[in-house]
Amino acid sequence: MRVGIDAIRLCGEPTGLYRAIYNTLRALQIVDRTNDYALYSKYDFDFPLENSRWRKCLHPKIPFFLGRLYLQEELNGGDDLDVFWVTRTYAFPLGLPSNVAKVMTVYDLVWRLYPDTMTFANRVVYNAFAKRGIRQADKIIAISESTRQGLMDLVGTPGDKIDVVPLGVDSSFVPHDRAQSARLIAGKYSVSPDYICTVGTVEPRKNMSTLVEAIRILRDRRQLRHQLLIAGMPGWKNSGIYSHVERCGLTEREVKFLGFVPDEVLPFLYSGAALFVFPSLYEGFGLPLAEAMACAVPVVASNSSSIPEVVGDAAILVAAARPEEFAEAIARVTGDPVLSQALSENGLKRARQFTWEATALKVLQIFKESVHANAAAR
Repeated sequence: MRVGIDAIRLCGEPTGLYRAIYNTLRALQIVDRTNDYALYSKYDFDFPLENSRWRKCLHPKIPFFLGRLYLQEELNGGDDLDVFWVTRTYAFPLGLPSNVAKVMTVYDLVWRLYPDTMTFANRVVYNAFAKRGIRQADKIIAISESTRQGLMDLVGTPGDKIDVVPLGVDSSFVPHDRAQSARLIAGKYSVSPDYICTVGTVEPRKNMSTLVEAIRILRDRRQLRHQLLIAGMPGWKNSGIYSHVERCGLTEREVKFLGFVPDEVLPFLYSGAALFVFPSLYEGFGLPLAEAMACAVPVVASNSSSIPEVVGDAAILVAAARPEEFAEAIARVTGDPVLSQALSENGLKRARQFTWEATALKVLQIFKESVHANAAAR
């Protein structure tokens, strides 16, 4: 097969979406030794092309608002694709021939379920293009059963058109010595070696305010044993969380924002934590959960969307909007070494189910099935 891939997201910031696409493509280069791949983008991007069957197709001169037309030049120039994969919930390029199978990955239904947690521009783009692209696709990749169900219920997508392909965990996420990791993080970021942490873009959907409120409750009850470290890039409408910290009377001794933490440091951040806390209102998958479990750190998370199917029985789940429940769960786990150890062991076993190689193999199979589906439809 000749596979075209929308790689524009690899030009952006290293968020969870970036890492999902990047790692899936890296794994595809390993598991697929037969097919040819073309990575289409307006801008250049950093991605290792490890064999001649993979190439970049860049179109820097095209204005941003015409970015979806970039494929037309290549098609006219002789690119003969069998399948085109849109790696994010978006529209397919204009001019894509009907004999090219269309595959789209849908990560979540935030634009339908929680539109107020998105920027106005993103809401407009998703509402204008996403549903049309989903309808055009021969095959849809959903990263969780929760996302698959949302597509059927909210968009009316036929279930037999959707395949669930969970994300993976990079092999660098392994348990490291907890005390040594904690000292490393403490020295690097000038924080306490006794900490709990969360990872995610600082934006409303991640529900950091509930976690901050839980920390306030623990402080007021004199049960706060650890500093909370929040790792993640500032996102849209993030000022509310900083003002909420101030309103709660919390200082950096209780809550510290680390900003972006590089991938090479993340395994040590997880490993050194007494607990990983994930209060998100909604996730298509929740990659930090799998990474934390792979580092053998106990997990407390919200019971929303895809989170229960990712963690299984390897975490304590509480209501996303209940800071009291988060406070009680944090106190319970950090105060009970037996429970903490059990959660760590269960999480480590659970995380072994998620590999990028398995993700890539399923994606490759979907490419093949989409070609057959497109041919049958024509």
